[in-house]
Amino acid sequence: MSDSQPGSLREKQHAAEIAPAAKEEIRKHVRDLLSDDFTVRAASMTSLEKYGAVAAEAIVDALVKKPEAGHALTNFSDALAEIGKPSLHVILHALNHIVEVKRPEDAYLIENFVDILSSLRDRRAAATLLEQLAKLNAAIKRNHNPQLVHCCELAKVKIHRALVEFGEKGGLDDLIDMLGDGRKRVRDGVVEAVTKIGDRRVLVPLVRLYDIDEHVTFSGAQFIKEAIREIARRERVTPEDKVFKDLNAAERAALERVFPKSKK
Repeated sequence: MSDSQPGSLREKQHAAEIAPAAKEEIRKHVRDLLSDDFTVRAASMTSLEKYGAVAAEAIVDALVKKPEAGHALTNFSDALAEIGKPSLHVILHALNHIVEVKRPEDAYLIENFVDILSSLRDRRAAATLLEQLAKLNAAIKRNHNPQLVHCCELAKVKIHRALVEFGEKGGLDDLIDMLGDGRKRVRDGVVEAVTKIGDRRVLVPLVRLYDIDEHVTFSGAQFIKEAIREIARRERVTPEDKVFKDLNAAERAALERVFPKSKK
């Protein structure tokens, strides 16, 4: 097992003792999650749900052994989501045992765990999510593999969206770094996240992005325009504010299109 995998969760978490027959039933249902038959998979999810955290441990153990299998990620993740809250600490434990992100599969695994944690809506996950940002950033900085970098950035966007939902601002500086200075387009989800968390530092980059997106996609430009207006309203920033002092002529014209002056 590579150092990016959590190892045996049953050993590490000292899972509650259950009857051997029940253990075998859990293993069977976990295997059935990979069935091509939807009814078999659905029945297995229903059966695993009643075992709570013990079933979650078995699913995560299986999941980390098959991170490269897309259908396994989806099916196992769906089962964990079905189990719900009892899977929380199992997932946090698994994330804590991903020492570093070496392969795209490691980033996929983090991304899937983040999706589940987002659905659980439990703020206790925030600290662990912030730790994943550090791992993903380290992987991006030391690696020139475009696929790995792409996967890490996708996972980061999902983490930031989850942190915003939890009301956690600990990742704000990293999110602003992802937004950049606004002179190039950013990944889907970044603008949405900065809009929800709100910070006057993002206004200038957003104005620049708006100027770019006007020539690329109408819907994207409209979304950015509304984001600028919403953040400016919350932060009580006017178009004359000194925060916009470094805008060039074209960017200032874009700002005026966001906040058109009323005709007299």
